[in-house]
Amino acid sequence: MLGRRLSRPIPLILAVLLLLTVSPAVRAADPQLADPENTLWLDLDAGRVVIRMRPDLAPNHVARIKHLVRGGFYDGLPFHRVIDGFMAQTGDPGGPGPKGSGGTGRTLKAEFTNTPQMRGAVSMARGSSKNGADSQWFIVLTDANRKALDGKYTLWGQVTDGMEFVDLIRKGDTARDGVVQTPDRIVRLQVAADADGAGIPADTTAPASMAAKDFSAGEFRCLAFDRPGARDQSAVAPVWAHGYLSGAYQAQGKLTLTARDDTLTPLVRAACAAAPQTLLLAIAKDGLAKTPRALPDTLPAFAPMAFTCRMYAGADKAVTDVADLWALAFIQGYKTVGQPDVEISYESRAVLLKAIAGACAKSPGIGFATLMSAVAAKVKIK
Repeated sequence: MLGRRLSRPIPLILAVLLLLTVSPAVRAADPQLADPENTLWLDLDAGRVVIRMRPDLAPNHVARIKHLVRGGFYDGLPFHRVIDGFMAQTGDPGGPGPKGSGGTGRTLKAEFTNTPQMRGAVSMARGSSKNGADSQWFIVLTDANRKALDGKYTLWGQVTDGMEFVDLIRKGDTARDGVVQTPDRIVRLQVAADADGAGIPADTTAPASMAAKDFSAGEFRCLAFDRPGARDQSAVAPVWAHGYLSGAYQAQGKLTLTARDDTLTPLVRAACAAAPQTLLLAIAKDGLAKTPRALPDTLPAFAPMAFTCRMYAGADKAVTDVADLWALAFIQGYKTVGQPDVEISYESRAVLLKAIAGACAKSPGIGFATLMSAVAAKVKIK
């Protein structure tokens, strides 16, 4: 179903008129910040919509949404399916398949509740599987559809301001199940704690190792490099880029290294600057991987070319997580040369990392990068 808004009367009157004539976008731009870490600012062309997230109802979904938001994932995405009197749906990054079927590739276990899904409720879209929610979500437009929604879709937020702007989102063709031909798009979606000028520090309790383990270049847009809330993801993005490009260049027989440590980040940032809305995966695959350049042999967080399997086995979890990210990126980049449309699925990553750990244990003296070349040459990605 859901595949996928008196003493000086003249000056007083003027003041009132000024208040009444202020644009809706300006009036909605100063929302309450009772809990900025769990508040989203959804900017549309018409104005700002404020969404209060509900970690009390769906903690895993809220954490996932914040992760995607901080990586800039939703910026520029369309409200591709909007049914008048029902809901407005977004979150499809595009790609193979019909419009409205896209996602990141990792789904979430449902967190259903019987909380009423009335006007302004924000819930996850899904396919036939109750645990099929990925990146797509919708805003409920009326109170008339509780029977179809309550207890069947994970509710994770509630619009608290700006619903009048949601009402203005372009509606779709009812004969085509609400598909919108020329859809309105998200201008920007951000966590209020991270927002420009909010003056409130973002949550920094997540360790860097968690950011590395959770990082996906297919979810991280170039514009996120300069976002305060994406600082953890931005820190590990160069690690992923180094691994990906190392693998791609190795497969082409053109991998060269340099002792300079400032050659990668400027390269990635320069490529991203021209297309800030583009996912990092696309920048690496369609631009950087096709024009091999010398890569640094060490990174601030990781020295992959000097890293050995013995070091991998004895490293603490934070280091292992970064090494795992680099390894997955290397294999992904290597396979891109022969299988350009393939990305390692989240279901496959745990299995692949277990195999890498096993291979390392058998050959502790081998260089980590050397092992990755052997693994990448043999592994098949479905």
